[in-house]
Amino acid sequence: MPRSTLHRKAVSTIAAVAATALLAGCGATTTPTPEAATPGAQCAGTAPSVVPVVPPSTENDTTSTMVMVIRHGEKPDGEEPGLDATGNADDSSMTKVGWDRAHALVGLFDPAQGALRPGLARPTAIYAAGANEDGEGQRTRETVEPLSGRLGVTTDTRYGKGDEEELVEHVLSQPGPTLISWAHGEIPAIAEAFPSVTPTPPSEWQEDRFDVIWTFTKTPDGWHFAQLPELVLPGDKPDIIED
Repeated sequence: MPRSTLHRKAVSTIAAVAATALLAGCGATTTPTPEAATPGAQCAGTAPSVVPVVPPSTENDTTSTMVMVIRHGEKPDGEEPGLDATGNADDSSMTKVGWDRAHALVGLFDPAQGALRPGLARPTAIYAAGANEDGEGQRTRETVEPLSGRLGVTTDTRYGKGDEEELVEHVLSQPGPTLISWAHGEIPAIAEAFPSVTPTPPSEWQEDRFDVIWTFTKTPDGWHFAQLPELVLPGDKPDIIED
């Protein structure tokens, strides 16, 4: 075989080996480390390898560390009768205004358009008082019934009046933002069950207030307490509950 032909075949063989090595280095079977991902390290004609960066979770993330507490809707007061979900008289149920509030809360916690109001989160878990020897808790369940239906979240009623410490202990062990609907007399007991709360919540919930949300947001040092007026019905007050 002529010498020139041998030379050309040798060059072709070397080029083929080099190309094979280059393609192997650009394969998708290995993921480059961040240190190796230097400018110019990507292979021509291939998409650069991307190492996803997952941001560390923060304790202030309200999507996983917020608990919101509301009082049930308005109750019979001698002038306005209680009505069950079908409109029949029931003193254990809310008044018409209470039901109006329950439906208005749907737009507050799950708005059809736009973002949630600052300071709130769309709940992934909902709790209301279950009936026990200390109370019926029916109004607390009725208050979140429309929202529960909209979100497709079953209301958890395993805890009732007097079980506030157990309720909070359980809620804090679960992921996701949580909404609790409760009777006003025991809401301060819920607040007291949170560890290291600042500022200090009021020691009592006013008898005439059905229109306030208490929020507890996780911080590196404990839980931050805040109040947010609902402002979902005419007559709702813009101020908060004072001690």
